[in-house]
Amino acid sequence: MEQSAALYRKWRPLTFGDVVGQDHITAALRAQVQSGRVSHAYLFTGTRGTGKTTCAKILARAVCCENPKNGEPCNECPSCRSILDDSASDFSEIDAASNNSVENIRDLRDEVIYSPVSLSHRVYIIDEVHMLSAAAFNALLKTLEEPPSHVLFILATTEIHKVPATILSRCQRFDFRRIPPETIADRLLYIAEKEGYKLTPDAAADIARLGDGSMRDAISLYDRCMPYDGTVDTKRVEFSLGIPSDDAVVSIFEAVIKNDAAGALSGFSELYADGKDMITIAGRLLALIRDIYVIRATGKREYLSAFSYERVKPLSDTCSPALLEYCISCISDLLSRVTRVSVKRADCEICLFKMAMGKDSSSAPGVVLEKPAVKAEKPKTAPAPAPAKPAAPEKPAEPAPESEEKAPESNTSAPPKRTESAPVAE
Repeated sequence: MEQSAALYRKWRPLTFGDVVGQDHITAALRAQVQSGRVSHAYLFTGTRGTGKTTCAKILARAVCCENPKNGEPCNECPSCRSILDDSASDFSEIDAASNNSVENIRDLRDEVIYSPVSLSHRVYIIDEVHMLSAAAFNALLKTLEEPPSHVLFILATTEIHKVPATILSRCQRFDFRRIPPETIADRLLYIAEKEGYKLTPDAAADIARLGDGSMRDAISLYDRCMPYDGTVDTKRVEFSLGIPSDDAVVSIFEAVIKNDAAGALSGFSELYADGKDMITIAGRLLALIRDIYVIRATGKREYLSAFSYERVKPLSDTCSPALLEYCISCISDLLSRVTRVSVKRADCEICLFKMAMGKDSSSAPGVVLEKPAVKAEKPKTAPAPAPAKPAAPEKPAEPAPESEEKAPESNTSAPPKRTESAPVAE
């Protein structure tokens, strides 16, 4: 192949045996090709860079190969070569993201009825099939259920939940797993050896971790780190990919534990001056907290994903779960809004200040202010029912003035009575 091609294209597997990390799938496909029990439709699902399209092309060549060997394509016959250089008229690789209308599927449905010209099968690979519209799925349904015997459909998707159940029931489904970091690291070391470069095991492990289960992403990251000469080590990976070093991340978190806001700000400023991405810094802090949780909960180093046991164990002995939970909430809030703010640096620095100051110092004032407000309201609401009770006696109070008014009337009549009683007194 051309030396100028990207590494992930140059080192794309050409046989099932070259595919790493998907043995449960390659063994089944190889057995079907070898026994002649090839299905009419396959559905490959999994995360990006796990080998879906690669296995689809290998299966297409194996089915059409003129000299298959133990279920593997020979990659030498005219059929294999025409598929490899994309010159076969009977082989079509369709991107459903840009060809998702019902008209595209109708054109495909009109083509499948014709016999293949140069290959033994008409092969259609539909990548990102979940992007098809509902009408396109309906148009594909009948053809997918009962296609001509010379047609092979291979569907690939990263979002299986968006594919209708009617399509799933008509395909053989294969789920591609995330490739383990150890497997990716071994593959990177093999590629580096073949390319004539030196790659340290620690650097390979770092790149494999950043690949997040994707072989293609990991190889692309290694391609960015390859120098013109010299060795690719951890420092080279950090410099080329803009990743903060483990020492820098640990030192920032140690300052947070000690409530040293100035130390945390100093460590962050150095990373910012070096051009490190702030979202990456926050992500590395979250990864460190996750590993601390792992050590506190299990004590087993084999579950660590980002940092070494020697770095994490001292931190796990000094951190409290409350502090870890508070730091997680602060970083999560930062990541949720950092893409929307204009001054990202200030937002990140404020997040560090909040973590260094601690949960109590940031929440206690609010609690103190809230409690008196609640107490002040209770006395106001308590007397409210009290005036409601004396409201009842106000009604009988109205006749009281009437009695007072009558009293003077009786007083006016009193004088005649007094004149009558005067003689009695005499």
